Amino acid sequence: MNGTSALRRWAMRGLLALVILLIAAVVAGWAAVRASRPQLDGEVALPGLTAPLSLGRDERGTLVVEGRTRLDVARGLGFAHAQERFFEMDLTRRSAAGELAALFGEQALDRDRQRRLHRLRARLTDRFEQLSGEDRLLLLAYTEGVNAGLHELPVRPWQYLLLRARPQDWTPVDSMLVVGEMYFMLQSDSLEAGLERAMLREQVGDSVFAWLSPRGGRWDAALDGSQIPPPVMPTPAQLDLRVGAVPGGAPASAPSSTSPGAPAAIAPTPRERPVIGSNNWAVSGTRSAHGGAILANDMHLGLGVPSIWYRAQFRIGTGQGAIRAAGVTLPGVPAMVVGSNGVVAWGFTNAYGQWFDWVDVPADAAVTTHTETLEVMGGPSRTLEVQEINGSPIVVTAGKRRFALHWIAHEGAAYNLELDRLLQVRHVSEALALAQRAGMPHQNLLAADRDGQIGWTIAGRLWSQPGLDVSYGRFVAPSATRHDWMTPERSPQVLSPAQGQLWTANHRQLGGDAGELLGDGDFDLGARAQQIRDRLAEKTRHDEASLGAIHLDDEARFMKSWATRLLAAARTDAGTNPTHRAFVQLLENWNGRADADQAAYRLVRQARLRVLDTLWDAWITPSRGERQVDPQRNIRWRNQFEYSAARALDERPAHLLPAAFGDWDALLLAQLDAAARDMAPDGNLGAATWGAQNTSRIQHPLAKAIPALSRWLDMPSVPQGGDDNLPHVAAPAFGQSERLVVSPGREDHGWLSVPGGQSGHPMSPFYGAGHQDWVEGKPTPLLAGPVIHRITAHRD
Repeated sequence: MNGTSALRRWAMRGLLALVILLIAAVVAGWAAVRASRPQLDGEVALPGLTAPLSLGRDERGTLVVEGRTRLDVARGLGFAHAQERFFEMDLTRRSAAGELAALFGEQALDRDRQRRLHRLRARLTDRFEQLSGEDRLLLLAYTEGVNAGLHELPVRPWQYLLLRARPQDWTPVDSMLVVGEMYFMLQSDSLEAGLERAMLREQVGDSVFAWLSPRGGRWDAALDGSQIPPPVMPTPAQLDLRVGAVPGGAPASAPSSTSPGAPAAIAPTPRERPVIGSNNWAVSGTRSAHGGAILANDMHLGLGVPSIWYRAQFRIGTGQGAIRAAGVTLPGVPAMVVGSNGVVAWGFTNAYGQWFDWVDVPADAAVTTHTETLEVMGGPSRTLEVQEINGSPIVVTAGKRRFALHWIAHEGAAYNLELDRLLQVRHVSEALALAQRAGMPHQNLLAADRDGQIGWTIAGRLWSQPGLDVSYGRFVAPSATRHDWMTPERSPQVLSPAQGQLWTANHRQLGGDAGELLGDGDFDLGARAQQIRDRLAEKTRHDEASLGAIHLDDEARFMKSWATRLLAAARTDAGTNPTHRAFVQLLENWNGRADADQAAYRLVRQARLRVLDTLWDAWITPSRGERQVDPQRNIRWRNQFEYSAARALDERPAHLLPAAFGDWDALLLAQLDAAARDMAPDGNLGAATWGAQNTSRIQHPLAKAIPALSRWLDMPSVPQGGDDNLPHVAAPAFGQSERLVVSPGREDHGWLSVPGGQSGHPMSPFYGAGHQDWVEGKPTPLLAGPVIHRITAHRD
């Protein structure tokens, strides 16, 4: 008995000791994470300063940098970026360079191999030496600030504690890699679309290709009012679904969709299209209530924690000549990306021109080989052989064919810091001219100034285009990849439009010769742009509130056109079919908006996706076979396919109807039935609201890898309205990464809402700050409030 008691005592002591060790480990971990918090008050030393520098923060963490020179302010911004966001900056440079495996191990190797093919670190190292002296000094000053901010932390950033890794110092080339990552983020989908279109043309031939890949239609909202003729419908001789096999293996005599034979023609799940984003719009002083031009901007990007953008205000210099600017910065680069300098305001949306060629590489072509070394955390390094032809990497192999990518992002001239000089412009015309010289991913720049003028142009370097007839959806020979850099004077622009309004939403902006200069890199439908344009035209005078309301416009004008078709089909047998009678009731009671509580919107949306999938598969199936460039690749429909599908549904040609369906109403009803099953397997369609599917999921990158961290790191999930073909773009992890409204000179009336918070440290008071206002659509002031924390920096 005594032995048993002693054993129990020792066991209890051991358990107690284990608990104490665990508590000590948790406390030590908590203390270490806490010690890595950014500094908010006190004094620091920064190398190279010409005078003391102030770094203030308001209750939301908005950074207010006040310094004597532009370089001093860059050092201060770099210091704050590193303290709040170094881990995110590190991920961005590593992603662009293909160096993530050095931090995350073998699981990141595939991603690194894809990115390392582009050899951006090598290319941009060369480019840095070619930059102007002014640009190099700005990058060096920012780098000094970043490394000072990193080293000033008592403990390395908390993310590296979890990963058991140490951060590497920042370099000027790393800032250029951040720009390179934005090229990937903003243009990768265009590259993929260009490749698949060229493959599709070879597969189906020119006539059917033109039908499957139209370039415009009824939703166009070009700034110049241009229209593109609708696609020519294939003749029965070119495409006839009444002859031969049909999708799903159903016979040509298959019964209508409501019969037992129908499910063979129903795809198992609809293919969701990637959301395309960014809106901006402006009115001139002749259209504003106070006589000043007003600009609004919401850039749509993937949403995460912290937000991609970092709110900041600059004051450079003293007295009357001081530069004062407010807006958002991108951690990793020193520029203010979007904002206002008190005289001119500017904002961006992605421009989907054709900034690339897909090169068909001959089997006997001479290539250059580079050997790249991929470092791997916890394992041996790997090597990667990169083959290039005329400097363009071979990135796709399909059977015996190879395709190289000639991309403007590979060119050194596509990178410079001209964007930073927007801080100094005094008129819209200056902003347009500067944007046309900027080395950056191509964007629609809208600018507005205090004198009431507004203007549009393409920001980013442009190269000559051979014309859409030889570039759209085609592979090119290696000899056809020469492009000359266009002078800024040739860049298209619109200055002081007569109607006093401008708008862009990733759609085609211009037709004719100007449109040929840009090419087509997979423009979005004009539905968003058209609705914004019309909202602007509804009022003769606007103020900040009326312009800002467009950010949250959920009216689903585009989807109403689909609701009309589907409702008409459902009514054909609603008297005898209880399910279709329920569809009629649901659609007739729809409020016409993409609101979170609307099940009807979700039903129409889901049915549309299924219809497009069904028609796409049916129309490309007859051409599948030996003509396919890559049988392993599932070529997807793109946004403009809407025009061809809608025309077929409205005109109902017999030869384009998939043979599994008795008539066009049967096709629509089959997709409605399937959409309802997708939404509500239990049959409770009314409870299957749009918000239940479109619930926000704004996560920290580490929470994605370690789900247990989600409750501490992620933003709360909430049902949300909005969608991709209306102004309020919103998806679970994609949407309005900022909402800006500003009239230059009236910044105190402007607002700037950002999701995800300012700081990347979960123990910071600014982690998630402002997010709830963004969720609720409440205007957050553009200008910082009273400074509650201040750091004074002195020269090291």
